[in-house]
Amino acid sequence: MPELPEVETIKRGLQNKIVNLKIKDIKVLNPNSFQGDTQKAEKQKVNKVWRRAKVLGLDLDNNLTLLFHLKMSGQLVYQGKRLFVGGHPTQDMKDQMPNRSTRVIFTFSDNSKLYFNDQRKFGWIKLLDQIKDLTFLKDLGPEPLDKSFTVEVLKEKISKRKNMAVKVAIMDQTLISGVGNIYASEACFDAKIDPKKKVGNLSEPEFRALHQGIIKSLEDGITHGGSSRAHFVNAGGEKGYFLDYANVYNREGDLCKRCGGMIKKIQLGGRGTYFCPNCQS
Repeated sequence: MPELPEVETIKRGLQNKIVNLKIKDIKVLNPNSFQGDTQKAEKQKVNKVWRRAKVLGLDLDNNLTLLFHLKMSGQLVYQGKRLFVGGHPTQDMKDQMPNRSTRVIFTFSDNSKLYFNDQRKFGWIKLLDQIKDLTFLKDLGPEPLDKSFTVEVLKEKISKRKNMAVKVAIMDQTLISGVGNIYASEACFDAKIDPKKKVGNLSEPEFRALHQGIIKSLEDGITHGGSSRAHFVNAGGEKGYFLDYANVYNREGDLCKRCGGMIKKIQLGGRGTYFCPNCQS
């Protein structure tokens, strides 16, 4: 599933390409992928592109919003003067569009196109007028890259789960929004915290280190263009190479870059978790 850095990279790319363009046409190939009346979005100008956690929003001239959730297998492919692709990696995501996974096609006033592809059909696009009232958005925790996300906020949120493993807690979207499996492992490594450690056993210095670790791991992901190395292409046409820089994720059996210990993989909260037992204790 695309995580916060991947969706943020898509957001930044679309900001530079479709803001102030009008939506010329919307073609829905799979009815379940689009909720709302397409005619209400057609002929409308895109005023803003924004992200909340792992959800992408396009604010339109008529005060309606197109909300995108890529879920497990969704991807967005923009074809204009330059191609950029974001979302779930597939072998054909840089090939001719539309393809067999294309569910919705947006055509803009400059004839550029945005393809919403989704192999497993779990993702969706919704045309809405009351975004603030959506339950799943209201229930999201604070944005970890906002200035308002302080150490005190982190402590207050995850301390509600004192008996939960730290890594599992920071992935709980009702506590902190947007932190997925890859970046949770990296955050714990940066903080020198055992991902299995219970939240209730964290010291004050560890809360501060975890706060910085979360921010650093997400910012590093954005800097390096995302984690889907093979197929993710950012707005500049460049592949995402974050996993080349990852400290622990997907590095089982490798030597720790910090202490020389061996990276180990365990299952935690049903997810593969990577850490260095030598320096994360």
